[in-house]
Amino acid sequence: MNTIGTPAPQWQLDELQAEISEALRTGASGDARLIEGRAIAVKASPFRENSTRIVIGTAALPPGFTTTAHSHEAEEVAVFLSGSGTVEIDGFPNRVAAGTVLVTPSNTVHVTHADPGPTPLVALWFYAPPGSEARWLELAEKGVGGRPPR
Repeated sequence: MNTIGTPAPQWQLDELQAEISEALRTGASGDARLIEGRAIAVKASPFRENSTRIVIGTAALPPGFTTTAHSHEAEEVAVFLSGSGTVEIDGFPNRVAAGTVLVTPSNTVHVTHADPGPTPLVALWFYAPPGSEARWLELAEKGVGGRPPR
């Protein structure tokens, strides 16, 4: 965790997008891993000891990909960096594209659909409280993942 006299965690958006896109193509890059058909990178988390109350990460969904329906205690903010798609929140479809900022309320069932086409749906996401990211970190540590999409 950051203390006086130490640098705060920081990243460049273009580097985050390059890392997550490379993981989607190859299966792994930096902190990013292909997990359950999409690339996920947890950049800041209490589990990484570089934050205490917030989680920061990136995700890349291949064109045409749909996540499984899920919910978590955390409220989530996603900033979409490229691609387009729909995020269904409690059954309501929310169109997203590069430049969209979307808030998913706590404990709502949500599903993300990437539109078909040439461009993956890439997002920078933040959520609090932390905790849900533990499964991504555990799977990445174990090397569990999948093959890159063809």
